[in-house]
Amino acid sequence: MIPNRKEKERGQRRESLLEAAARVFGRKPFDEASMQEVAAEAQIGMQGLYEHFPSKQVLYEQVVVQRALAYQAQAELILLLPGSPMERVRKLATVFVQQFKDQPWRLPVFIRDRMYLDWGLDSRFSPQLREIYEGERAHLKGLLVRAVEAGELRALDAEFLTQLFMDVFQASLHYSHHSQSEEEVEACVERALDCLLHGVGGRP
Repeated sequence: MIPNRKEKERGQRRESLLEAAARVFGRKPFDEASMQEVAAEAQIGMQGLYEHFPSKQVLYEQVVVQRALAYQAQAELILLLPGSPMERVRKLATVFVQQFKDQPWRLPVFIRDRMYLDWGLDSRFSPQLREIYEGERAHLKGLLVRAVEAGELRALDAEFLTQLFMDVFQASLHYSHHSQSEEEVEACVERALDCLLHGVGGRP
């Protein structure tokens, strides 16, 4: 069924609200952010905001789910591509970096929530978010296990490797975001992979 003009406009308004909310939640933790701030960011009245999202928690979850589902769809395609495990890790990393380079305010939201999963902390948010993050981690872990089996990486513990890769790409994104130059996605990915595969020690 082709959406009519009213449905299209409603969908566009919803996307605009989610983007505004992502910027607000990127600046402030969930407890400190308010629906009033989101409405002001989106330049919409409170009634219009609540017509789309009945609560702050629902809005927050949709911000996270929207990003994660877009990433998941691309990640699943990458897993089907030919090539060595590390070639696919590179492609997966490129998708990961791209989404945050395009919308950097989403990175703090991702990092804060990922902490709950990484450290086994209880979260106020729905099981769906936990499942999404576990899926993202599983995609990367599976490729790293194959890379070890193929002799492309040292035979280190898979959980350690997964955490190491995620943290180094986060560090590269942080540097890219705060540097003064407009860095290409590929440069951000290459810096992280170079550090991971060759280390950061001084070379003679």
